[in-house]
Amino acid sequence: MTAPRIHRTPRSVLLLCLLCMTFEGYDVIAFGASVPLLLADATWGVDIAQAGLLGALTPVGMLLGAVVVGLLTDRLGRRRLILVSTAVFSVAMVLCAVAPGIPLFGIGRLLVGLGAGGVLPSIAALVYEYSAPGRQNIDTAVAFAGVGAGGGLAAAVTGLLGPQYGFRVVYLIGGLAAIVALPVIVRFLPESLVFLRGRGDTATARRWASRLGLDPALAAPEADAPTAVERTVGLLRVVFSRTHRRTTALFCLATFVSLLVVFGLYTWLPQLMRSAGYELGSALTFLIVLNVGTALGPLVVGRIADRIGSRPTTVGSFLLAALSIAVLSQPLPGPLLYAAVVIAGVGTVGTQILINVFIASHYPVQVRATAIGTALSAGRLGGILGPLYGAALLSADLPTATLFYAFAAPAVLGALVIAAVPTSTTAPVRATRPDAAPSVQHRRCTST
Repeated sequence: MTAPRIHRTPRSVLLLCLLCMTFEGYDVIAFGASVPLLLADATWGVDIAQAGLLGALTPVGMLLGAVVVGLLTDRLGRRRLILVSTAVFSVAMVLCAVAPGIPLFGIGRLLVGLGAGGVLPSIAALVYEYSAPGRQNIDTAVAFAGVGAGGGLAAAVTGLLGPQYGFRVVYLIGGLAAIVALPVIVRFLPESLVFLRGRGDTATARRWASRLGLDPALAAPEADAPTAVERTVGLLRVVFSRTHRRTTALFCLATFVSLLVVFGLYTWLPQLMRSAGYELGSALTFLIVLNVGTALGPLVVGRIADRIGSRPTTVGSFLLAALSIAVLSQPLPGPLLYAAVVIAGVGTVGTQILINVFIASHYPVQVRATAIGTALSAGRLGGILGPLYGAALLSADLPTATLFYAFAAPAVLGALVIAAVPTSTTAPVRATRPDAAPSVQHRRCTST
């Protein structure tokens, strides 16, 4: 029997996920925005190498968060882990604001990463599961537009208040804003109906379906319990099974190069622009413009992906990122320069959003968040390397053009990796013990 489907995406789910991702984007990108202020602060005496290490702490935390939550979200649910993760990175931002020295500030950045890494796979899975057919890419792009919106706000707050009040104000505003909004998220963010059905919690599923105005049939228990997957083969065992092994490896590599570019560029773009002769205000303007592309661009590429498929759109987005980053190395008139920065925003974070959706389409529903979390975990190694990579290049006093080419090259590699991902036919995951529950049937889904 065909499983019931969601025929319209609940707006409240999208808005709440957008809000969470806005806070996440602000908190993650706040460091890159405030790096020039941090380097100029005589109290701590931070140099470029130390800033690179501090910048790498957030992706280290995101690696740990993605590993832990990627495993737990398919067991404990999307909602609970989104709430905990959001609370963690919000409180950590306040810790950064009041830190008396580098060690406590570094711990705060690590915790920001822990929370941010936890919220990403859970929100990606929740949005995908509440999306109407044919809207998975665009809905995910809407939610993840918050990354760019938050990053732009972080750059704007830094430019407006940072010169007068110092780098601490950037972290204080981001942390307090999220803490104030958290009760609203607790009140209205739903749990995944897929997760609730799988646990047999039909009462809670019916309550959320009613509140969201969805078909009550979506709360009906499934004939084949999805928890059989967890009992017999295990979540990671499915992700790394013979069926998915090559796909998982390629997604991990694609995410690695994607996040290397993202975190390298977002950490060092203001400083790169300053080294190219721009004042702090102008350099931060480039970061704001980059985040405009991050916020708005994915809405366009998400719509394209829903029409022509995730593979060609993601490959094209990677190549777009490489081209635009390379173009930034050239002297351009103001409008063309800003246009290139916007396109760079589309092709960096926008690409990672497309990868998340592409991953979701390749795995059974019970391991979907685990698959995303696994790829993001591997990708965080690239995120860790990005700030260190940029710090090493800047410390070597290389020509500015060389720096931009160095960040464009991995994007070309990412396009080749995505092109090599096998076509998906999401097959049933069968029990491996004779006494186990019947196999879990899934919709056959061909992904391009």
